[in-house]
Amino acid sequence: MARYALIIGIREYQSFNPLPKTTTDAEAVAQLLEKHGNFQEVKRLPARWNQYQNCYEIAARGVTGRELGETLNTFLLKQATKGDALIYFTGHGITVSDNLGQQSGYLATSDCWLEWDNQRIVGQFKGISLDSFNNIIRASNLSSLVVLLDCCHSGHFLEQNLIKQTLTAFNSQQDYYLISASRGFEEAYVGEEHSIFSGALLQGLSPENAGSDGQISGDRLFDHIQRKLRQSGQEPIRLGWGSSITLVSYPQVELQKSDITFNQDNPYLGLHAFESEQEQYFCGREQGIRALLERLTNNRFLTIIGPSGCGK
Repeated sequence: MARYALIIGIREYQSFNPLPKTTTDAEAVAQLLEKHGNFQEVKRLPARWNQYQNCYEIAARGVTGRELGETLNTFLLKQATKGDALIYFTGHGITVSDNLGQQSGYLATSDCWLEWDNQRIVGQFKGISLDSFNNIIRASNLSSLVVLLDCCHSGHFLEQNLIKQTLTAFNSQQDYYLISASRGFEEAYVGEEHSIFSGALLQGLSPENAGSDGQISGDRLFDHIQRKLRQSGQEPIRLGWGSSITLVSYPQVELQKSDITFNQDNPYLGLHAFESEQEQYFCGREQGIRALLERLTNNRFLTIIGPSGCGK
């Protein structure tokens, strides 16, 4: 299966402060995917030719709304058709509120300008609407899609009251997966070497986080990011369902042979409840748990019915 990646890092803006670390963050992600992601092509935006390294790299410049829109359309609807696709975006994200208090999410571009009403953004021009982004994702014909958003306000796009209005494709299309940098009012602020989210992402894609088979999946990456960001003030969010999506692969580590030991404990507890001491025995039912979580987002009360001992 052909695999394609699009790495976007927007540094310069006319309506926002510049984001110097987006260039180094995006280039670090691009290089890691080129080496270990088994991608046919890792496209960079913006890109420049490094004559000394004889390769393309992320350029420290801006990206217009037209440039970003055309690139996303070509990538999703043409280049990556019937293949595996990955999009990484690092840059400013904004939430626009209309006169009725309804909110819409946008990826800010370098030529994006804003209309303000006191402290609220009530209008924008030339940004990329997440509604439109969602529409072309739904129109795409991909084997799988992974989207990684490192935005200053990306969490607003994933709050419960906006999720159905924007990124619905990740709930309806199998093997489409999204991880966002922050949630609600939290802002994805910049760390020392990399942004907090991208730094955790790069660590999560390193060989130290690989499984025994040498692979790192989307869920494995999210679990690592969640652990790293626990004390940072940010909360990563994921959307999507389907089969496990492998992002990068490393050589499988050969384990030294050891004497096999058997656990003599009986994992079946009968009518007794699982406690923290038995957490290693409580596994599986991933599809059922996802279904319960989806129902809980829309209902305040949920009844689970079944015979005793069935695992309710």
